[in-house]
Amino acid sequence: MSQNGAPLRGMPLRWRLGISTSLIVTLVLGALTFLFQRDEVERSRERRETLLGEAAAPLASDIEASRDIETLRERLRAFQEAHLRRGSRHLHALLRDADGRSVESLHSGVRFEPPSGSFLARLPVATELLPGGHGTLEIWQDGTEFQHTVDRRWTFWVLSLAAAIASILVSLYVANQLLIERPLRRLLDGVDQMEKGYWSGFEIPRGASEMRWLAYRFQNLGTQLEETVRRLVEAERRAMLGLQGDPPVVAGEGRIACGDGGNAPISDEETVFRRKLLRRYLLSRCRFLESRGPRDGEARAAARETWDRDVLEAERLGDGELKSRLEDAALRILDPGIFEEVERRLSNLPATNRRWLRERETEIRKALAGAGVRHKALHYRVKNPGAIWRKTQSKGLSIDQLHDVVAFRVLVRKETDCYVALAAIHERFDPLLLRFKDYVAHPKENGYRSLHTCVRAPDGIVFEIQIRTLDMHAQAEAAHWQYKAGGGSSGAGVFDVIRVPTLPHPIAETRPDPHHTPWPERRHS
Repeated sequence: MSQNGAPLRGMPLRWRLGISTSLIVTLVLGALTFLFQRDEVERSRERRETLLGEAAAPLASDIEASRDIETLRERLRAFQEAHLRRGSRHLHALLRDADGRSVESLHSGVRFEPPSGSFLARLPVATELLPGGHGTLEIWQDGTEFQHTVDRRWTFWVLSLAAAIASILVSLYVANQLLIERPLRRLLDGVDQMEKGYWSGFEIPRGASEMRWLAYRFQNLGTQLEETVRRLVEAERRAMLGLQGDPPVVAGEGRIACGDGGNAPISDEETVFRRKLLRRYLLSRCRFLESRGPRDGEARAAARETWDRDVLEAERLGDGELKSRLEDAALRILDPGIFEEVERRLSNLPATNRRWLRERETEIRKALAGAGVRHKALHYRVKNPGAIWRKTQSKGLSIDQLHDVVAFRVLVRKETDCYVALAAIHERFDPLLLRFKDYVAHPKENGYRSLHTCVRAPDGIVFEIQIRTLDMHAQAEAAHWQYKAGGGSSGAGVFDVIRVPTLPHPIAETRPDPHHTPWPERRHS
């Protein structure tokens, strides 16, 4: 890294790609073709020596049939002259005794020992003309011409390997220029313009699909960042101006009746009876799962059904405690290892300590009081293990990447107070700009309205704060189960409350404060 934190420029991508590919191709392709070439040379030599032995077989028979030395010499000379006339140059025959010594008296003229690299065939013979009555007929032929042929084949192998590597490098260079280098250069130019503050006009270059997708993600990131900053500035402006008068009515505002949702008005006795019956069933299912183990087949089937359906039903009833218990009980049976790991990591988080939560609550209250915001209620909650695991799987995140494991909710009287409270909280804590959502000025399609912001505490821990009015809260609670059932867009969040008396949780291990209002419905006038 350089002094300013930027990475040092190293070897360009094209050279890294070319060198690494060349090494891999040379090692893999070279090793395979080398082994094949060497095996082929050895088989060619074996075939030559086999043919040589077959050609010497009649001579061995003639030697064994010879009755005197002169006949034997004549047959040796005739064999060599016959092969010489046929073009088999440098073909020689030797007779050796049982000890491997050449029997010079049987050969006419000067005899030579086979040189290194010659083709050689040995056949056993039995005749009284040899000392001891046994010996070996040795036929050898000079292999100089064969060695020249082998050398040419190895030269051709080297040239072929070099040509293959060169063609691969050329192909890589062309592909790199067309699919990577040019798109990457345009992408870097666009990023350079973004760093200078020119966010618009970022073009998606042609090239490899990964490069085009990366450019699209950069373009989308720039658009989101610009929109988030714009809305944050707009929210700060609203806080400064005070937004005199009542807030404008937006589409979908007001209390929503969603079937038998958590805050829908209930007047029908049959509906009340059905809700009580459903809650009794869910509570019975929860107790059943909490009393069984992961190896129970019936419990596993019930846990799967609970994880997929019953948790949502508990959420529709607006019973956050029951929803959390069902979710945890189901996960403990379906995957006890995951449940224990999430629970262990959750218990090790400083943010799950009651003292930490009280400190953050005190800071939020002071920030609101300093801004003159009289909030109606202040709630906080810690996600249960089942909810944490469900979100990590649906969002593709790790537990450390979740910003809403701990969340606070501030309920104020009117819309103006939402923005004033937001400004006070941002002044008190360090906000994460890309995690700010203004669903008050820009409601969701289902009418959900609230301010969401993630801030960093003085100790570095990130947590979420939601700010809304009482009417917004009633509307959000009514529509919340629809968001979960339909897999709605992120941002509305689940305020799945954990109640200390019924759920074992790290926070519950702390002795209760007699002057502390019940968890989590903590209301301050």
